[in-house]
Amino acid sequence: MIRYCLGAICLAAALLAGCGESKDPVTRQRKALKSDSPAVRARAAEELGKSGPAVVESAAEDLIVAIKDEKPEVRQFAAQALGQVQPQQHPRVVPALTESLGDTDPDVRRKAALALSKIGPAAAPAATKLAQMIRNGDAKDAWWACEALGRLGPDASVAIDELMGQLDASQTRNRAQAAWALGNMGPSAARAVPQLTALTSDQDAMVRQLSVTALGQIGPAAASARAAVANRLQDSIPAIRLSAARSLKQINGIPLGPND
Repeated sequence: MIRYCLGAICLAAALLAGCGESKDPVTRQRKALKSDSPAVRARAAEELGKSGPAVVESAAEDLIVAIKDEKPEVRQFAAQALGQVQPQQHPRVVPALTESLGDTDPDVRRKAALALSKIGPAAAPAATKLAQMIRNGDAKDAWWACEALGRLGPDASVAIDELMGQLDASQTRNRAQAAWALGNMGPSAARAVPQLTALTSDQDAMVRQLSVTALGQIGPAAASARAAVANRLQDSIPAIRLSAARSLKQINGIPLGPND
């Protein structure tokens, strides 16, 4: 009997001793974000980001603090994780990511742009800062900004002039990405039609295809590009010929069917 009581007392003592250390991994990672070790903070932000949207949303306020950490590796992982948070649940997320577009570390800027692209149209308030990111002149920054703006769609039309500037970029991938983003702006990108028309003859197949597709997405406002798009019906690339046929329908005001 005495041995039983002593065993019960030891078990209770062990449980009480462990109360100060949470067995919940999310709680541990959130606590680790406040560690004195930059490596521990970075690892915590990374692990939270890998845990899925529900976990990230529960730790959003901690990650918003971490996105201003003194160490860029912590800021990078925090920014990347925040791309899983819906702004309706955490209104401070988009402003925090938008501010990070001006970070001194290029990887932080690009992770912030990536996060905003994942949030999508709800991140439209970041469009002006993304346009500034393009104007800063770094080609890689510009590519990531184009990616985000394309995901934001027509609500990001404030950045159309900056996207048009990338249509003349020497980097092929930037021209292609800008054409794709402008297409996602729809009719509001009508003033880009002359440049997009010129790019339907670009030497790069991806640029040609995305320009043709963008003109179709702009629709009847791209009527002046009809002949240039029709020329792509003879392109050597089958996918471009298909895109041209689809775009001609859209330019002519014919809705695309399920088989188009």
